[in-house]
Parts: sequence; structure tokens; C-alpha cells
Amino acid sequence: MIRAWCICLLLISGCLSAQTAVNVVVKEVNTQSIQRTLALTGTLRAARHAQLSSLSDGVVTQIHAQAGDEVAKGARLLSLDAALVQAQLQALTGAKQRARIAVDDAQRRFNEAQSLSQQALMAATELADRQAALQSAKASLTEAQANERYHKELLARQQLHAPFSGVVAERFVDVGEWVTRGQAVFELVSSEQLWLDLHMPQEHFGAIDLAKQVRFEVPGKASRGFTAKVIAKVPVIDSASRSFLLRLAVPPQAGLQVGLSASAEIVLNKTDEQSVVVPTDALLRHPDGGYSVFVISADKAQRRFVRIGERINGHIEVLSGLEPGMKVVTQGNELLRQGQAVTVVQAREQ
Repeated sequence: MIRAWCICLLLISGCLSAQTAVNVVVKEVNTQSIQRTLALTGTLRAARHAQLSSLSDGVVTQIHAQAGDEVAKGARLLSLDAALVQAQLQALTGAKQRARIAVDDAQRRFNEAQSLSQQALMAATELADRQAALQSAKASLTEAQANERYHKELLARQQLHAPFSGVVAERFVDVGEWVTRGQAVFELVSSEQLWLDLHMPQEHFGAIDLAKQVRFEVPGKASRGFTAKVIAKVPVIDSASRSFLLRLAVPPQAGLQVGLSASAEIVLNKTDEQSVVVPTDALLRHPDGGYSVFVISADKAQRRFVRIGERINGHIEVLSGLEPGMKVVTQGNELLRQGQAVTVVQAREQ
């Protein structure tokens, strides 16, 4: 009999407990304009990065730079066998000198003929012949000079010089090898100006402006933050990734190297779009990764499953599941159950 009474008391106590209202703190769901950010990963590239090739065919006789060497603009990198070109140039230099002597002699003969013609001591046809000879000699000199310049250029092309200052990343040939025009012989990389190339989703093309400052970090240098300026956004969409190239100029004083990966956080331009937001404390996370909140309706708790977006300033953007004006529980929601009675109270001061 006593046991039966105890069971009855427990049942009555449980029913009373289920009907007891739980104290909760609520906040009204509202809307606001959110400053959205986008996290992207990219690669640091050199503004100047070239595969250098020889301008002439020939046998390599000297290598003047090795991989890892820092070279200045105009520094000699490679020499080809130039013996034949030098011999041709010497012959052409002699031909030019003979042509100049011929011009001087033709000029002298023409001047004499002009003087005698003025005194009526020489026929006009002879004067014309000497003038023609002078013009022919001058043409021969011009041809000889052009041939000499051409072979001087050929001789210069037996040397390969650095087109800009940088670091020799790789050397592809050795002494004794035959190289041809267009064949890569050196890889030269300049670290004076670096770019950070990012691939940004196509829907954000209008959400970022040129000259905007973007903050980024490099793995292994997490204690330091870097900034770069947007210098180009290429209006060509990659059909595979549906993204466009966003290029940032990295300040030279950053001291970074080509090829490093970087993580950038891009603050997008604000729009007039209003988003539904709730305090972070209102969210309840489920084991499956989903989220829900409790809203108050007729003094009872009602669970609403939500899909969230951006997190900012202690608030969460709710993409679906809530409407502005609803009351969400921010304190006391940890042990709430569907349909449980609640009493709305003021938030406790911290």
C-alpha cells in the first residue's frame, strides 16, 4: 500500500514538473545589412618570370650564371662560339673601309670635274659620269655599313644577357651543348614585384573594387599579417570553375618568395540586401551538424530548424527557418523541449 502511494506521488510530481514554466530570455529576430567576407587561397607569383632563350644557334662556350645567382639587368649569362661571326665581321669592316676610300676618291674626281666644267675645260658628259660614279660609291659604302651592323648584331647575339634583375631559378644547358633559337636555356625570376593571384567566384565580380586593400596570411608566418592592393580583376570567367582571376600587388617590403601559398580574407562591398540575424546564443547545434533555435509562441517553446550564413559581431545570419519579429530564446534554451511552457524574464546582468 505504501509503495503504491509513493508511485502515485511520483507521477503527480512529474506531471506538475512538466507543467512548470521554465524561465527564458528572448530576443526579437531582426534584419540588418551584413558586411560579407570571402576566404580564398592563392599563390604568390612574380610579375616578371621568364624562360630565356638564345637569339642565335650555336655551341655553348661559357656559362656565366648558376641556379640561385642574383643577377642585375644586362648581366651576361651565356656565351656561344663566335669565331666565324668575328671573322666575317673583320672582312666586312675591311670592305667598309675600302668603300669609304672609294667614296673619297670619287668625291675628289667629281670636285675636279666640276671645277673644270665651270671653266669650260671638260665635257658635260664626263661631269655626269663622275657624279654617277660618286653616287655609286656612296651606295656601296651604305651597303658595307649595313652589312657590318648586321654582323655586329649577330656577334652580340652570341651572348645572352639578363633582360631584368632577378634570381636564376634554373639552368637548362651546359658548356659544349648546341642550342637553337627559341630553346629555353635559363629560367629567370624577379622578386622585385610579386602578385597574389586568387580565383574568385563569378557572382562576386561586382562586389570588389580596384585599389581595394586586402589582408592575407602566409603559412609559416602566421604571426604576421600582410596587405595587398587589388590591381586587376580579369573579366573572363573560367567555364570549369565559374571563377575569375583577381590579382593583388604585394608590397616589395613584405619579404615574401615566389610560389608561396597565401590565404586572403576579402571584405566584399556592402549591398542594400537585408539579412535575418539572431544572437549567437540562440543557436543550438545538433550532432549531425545542423542548427535549430527555440521561438516563443503562446508562451510555449517551439523548435525551428534553421540554415545559417555569415557570423559577425556576435550575431548569426539565418538563411532560412525564421522570420523578422519572431522571439528567439537566447538564455535557458539548453534544456528546453518542444512545446514546453516558458516564462519570459529579463536577462541577468553579467
